[in-house]
Amino acid sequence: MMRIVLVLFVLALGVPDIAFSQDAQTIRITHKFNWRRWVDDKYQGLVYGHLLGAWKLTPGPQAGWQDVEARYQLASESRRDNALTEKPISSELQARFRIDPKGNASGFEGDGVPLYRNFPGPLPSDVSPGTHWTGTGFLVSDFLGTGTTTRIPILVDYQLLGPADYFGTPVIQVRTQYALRYRAGDDPSGDPTLAKGEGTHVGTVTYDQSSHRVLLIRETAQESFWTTKGNTRRNDGILLTFLEGMPVLQTETLVKSLKETLDEKLRPDPQTDPAKPLAPDVKVEADPRGVKLTLENLRFVADQAVLLPGEDTRLATISDLLKTVPTRNLLVIGHTANVGTQESQDQLSVDRALAIVEKLKAAGIPPQRLLYEGRGGREPVTSNATEAGRAQNRRVEIVILDQ
Repeated sequence: MMRIVLVLFVLALGVPDIAFSQDAQTIRITHKFNWRRWVDDKYQGLVYGHLLGAWKLTPGPQAGWQDVEARYQLASESRRDNALTEKPISSELQARFRIDPKGNASGFEGDGVPLYRNFPGPLPSDVSPGTHWTGTGFLVSDFLGTGTTTRIPILVDYQLLGPADYFGTPVIQVRTQYALRYRAGDDPSGDPTLAKGEGTHVGTVTYDQSSHRVLLIRETAQESFWTTKGNTRRNDGILLTFLEGMPVLQTETLVKSLKETLDEKLRPDPQTDPAKPLAPDVKVEADPRGVKLTLENLRFVADQAVLLPGEDTRLATISDLLKTVPTRNLLVIGHTANVGTQESQDQLSVDRALAIVEKLKAAGIPPQRLLYEGRGGREPVTSNATEAGRAQNRRVEIVILDQ
């Protein structure tokens, strides 16, 4: 599934050079596409999708360099526009790499990124509306989902459109256009199964007027790729890339605050049970992705995603806590005990994660903040040999993402 998704986001991804001037240490990257799709010249219909990423930037070993820790949640594609709904996650990518002052990326470790490009370039300071200029760049991606990336140079035509308004923020808009042209062997270290690639992208880049940060890239794209075996994939549609600078999540402070609030709200009776240090069946801890709340012993109808009566108080309190972190997205992960087939476990874990998502939405959490996935019984926290162990493994995690 991951390989398919990687192809969907071709040319929609990456962080431009201008991101280096962001004051924030974290850049949230949201990519959305709306494609008409053909595979081997057969029309597949309309497909929609999104990718949510975060780049944590730290100064590199030399002036102007940036060390990047990247994490992406890749969503399953759908046949409907899910821009304002909760989003199912199909896989996650993590990578570390370094970017030089010219936007060249190197030293990749981990899963890599769906696509890297050093586009658009910085906004010149000496141009007026209507002025054209050109810039070079490149795209690096696993265009066919084979596990091998290919580098394609591009020559971009820019035209300054002038000032505009972006949801109350004064901005500057620039029209962009570039073509894709690739033939087998153009990149000797690239994917040997990529025989040809062609396409045209016409778009508008929105820069913040005062800081010249990139806020939005909107592109209309037509692109086609051929394999050495004669297979083809063609996309025609709209690509959106949103960029937002954010402060790094203060993980330790947030963990302490959440623990104290849960202890106060959910402890049965501090007078009669003063030794109980934390809310029952809720674990709060730091996580590489942010802060994780583990809801243990959630009571569902057996083999169903229907919560039993009595869970509403705990979920209402947790919903109130999550509202206190309004700028962060939330990933809800379902887990099951290792009972039954892996297929049934996977489906049940997804359904139970979605059941918690519905509760959070009903409590007022905006659906566009919510991501969800199921991991079946593949990540037990204890042995499945006893009923007590299986009860612990039946859990739901809510991760407050640092993005």
